[in-house]
Formats: sequence, C-alpha cells, structure tokens
Amino acid sequence: MVIAIFVILWLVWRPRNVLLWRSINVDGMERRYLVCSSNEGARRKPLLLCFHGGRAQVELLARRSGIAEAAQHHGCVVIFPEARDGWVDLRPERGGNSRDLDFVDALLDSVIANNQIDPARIFAFGISNGGQFVFRLACERPQRFAGFATALSNLPIAALSLQSGPPAPMALVFGRRDQIMPWQGGTLRRGPGFRAGGEVISARATVGFWIDRNHAQRQPQLRRFVSAGRSIRIEDYPAGMADGAPVRCVVIANWGHRWPRWGAASVGPNRFNAADLIAEFFFGLHGTSVNATTLMMGSVNA
Repeated sequence: MVIAIFVILWLVWRPRNVLLWRSINVDGMERRYLVCSSNEGARRKPLLLCFHGGRAQVELLARRSGIAEAAQHHGCVVIFPEARDGWVDLRPERGGNSRDLDFVDALLDSVIANNQIDPARIFAFGISNGGQFVFRLACERPQRFAGFATALSNLPIAALSLQSGPPAPMALVFGRRDQIMPWQGGTLRRGPGFRAGGEVISARATVGFWIDRNHAQRQPQLRRFVSAGRSIRIEDYPAGMADGAPVRCVVIANWGHRWPRWGAASVGPNRFNAADLIAEFFFGLHGTSVNATTLMMGSVNA
C-alpha cells in the first residue's frame, strides 16, 4: 500500500522536462548542447534548436523563457546548443568562419541518424546574437529547417547582399524600446556580453527583407491586444505564391532587450509569453497549431 502511494505521488510530481548536458566532437573541438525532452524514446519527433544570446546563458534560456514548454506542447524535442564566446553570425565583426555552422550540421546529422527526429520538422529559434545566427542559418542552411524565428534581433547590414535565395518561413519578435538592438537600426550597443558591435538595419527593414525574400504578401493579417498595459501587434504576411513562405512580425510596445514574458502565474489578459506565438507560427506551418493569443488572453481584438 505504501509503495503504491509513493508510485502515484511520483507519477503526479515527477519532473515533466529533464535537462541533460551532452557533447559532440566537431573538427576536434568538443561542443556542448542542452537537451530538453520529456520522452527521448519516442521516434520521428519535431525538433527545435534554440540559440542563446551573446552572454551564453544557456540554462537561463532553457529554464525561464518557456520556449521548451511551448514547443513540447506539440511533442517537440528541444535542444539548446552552446557557443561560449557567442555565435558567428553574419556581422563581419564576428569573423565569418563556419565553426558554428559545422556544429549545427554535425548535431542535426547525429540526431537524425538516431531516428529520433523527423527531418521535415526541424525549426530554429534564436534570441539577440542567437537570433542573428538564425538569420545566417536561414540564408546558408535553409534546406535543413522547416522554419525560423528570432527575438530581439535585427538583420546585420552585411546580410543585405543575401536578398535572393530559397524562401525561409520567418517569425520576428521586436521590443519597441530595445536599446541594445535598436528599433530604428544603426550601431549595436557594446557592453558585457555585447562585445562584437556592428551595424544593423531597422526592425521594419528586417521584416521587409524577409517579405521580399519569401515572396510574401505585403498586406498583413493583423491581431492586436493589450497585456498588462503593454500593446502587442501581430502581423502575419502569408506566402504570396506557391514557392513562397510566410513571415510573422510581433511588436511589443514599451519593451526592451529581455525575453518577452510576464504574468506566468496569471491567466487572461495579464499573461504573455512570446514563446507561445513562436510555437503557434512553427506548428501552424504543418497545420497542428492553436491560436496562441486565445490561449494567453481569452479574447483577441482584431
């Protein structure tokens, strides 16, 4: 009887998500990544790669952003790769080598070879420097991913030469008062964890870049709502032709350079997490998503 009670309590209270550090050798260098999976034994699951910002706070992103929980709601394995000195994105200041591209290639080859992952449902998300690396993946590895998303990331000016290329479904989240990644574009602020600097285009020009590259419609479908006094605008630009891809833009008023989440313990209009909108975008590409704003807010004003 006592054993039965302990078993029941364990089933009720056991951790749903387990974080495990793993490593892989890439060209003689050990690269680490954090795996978040509630059922690693399952086969052919979707995969989300989440790329941290320049401060390499991998576990902080995994534990506090809610992105893993939002993706796992759709049965997704979530992996947080690590770059201790930041990701080599498309800014010339980062050097331009293929170190991190090689890491991603090796990591994907490994998990696909184990038959854990559905190769047709692999997604990439990044925040800040990680988001700028996701832009590089979208430009240089578009065939390996089903969709991309960034938060608090503007496109580097150096990437404008990559306007032509295969469409890449793209969701973009911006804070209207971001002082690190300036809304209006220009020079990135330097500081602890933001050493590389560089020049970026504006948030609006970043959206326009992906609309053009993806041959998306220029007239968006709009959703607007207010959460905890902050205005949130969601713009969805559907693919404009058969070989195009959609673009989503999320703009959060009165928000700076930190993960867009608040009211985790609340329900209704005082709760928001950008992770829900990113998951909605990704899994909507395969027709398995639900309306994230309905889940968060209970109602939406168009």
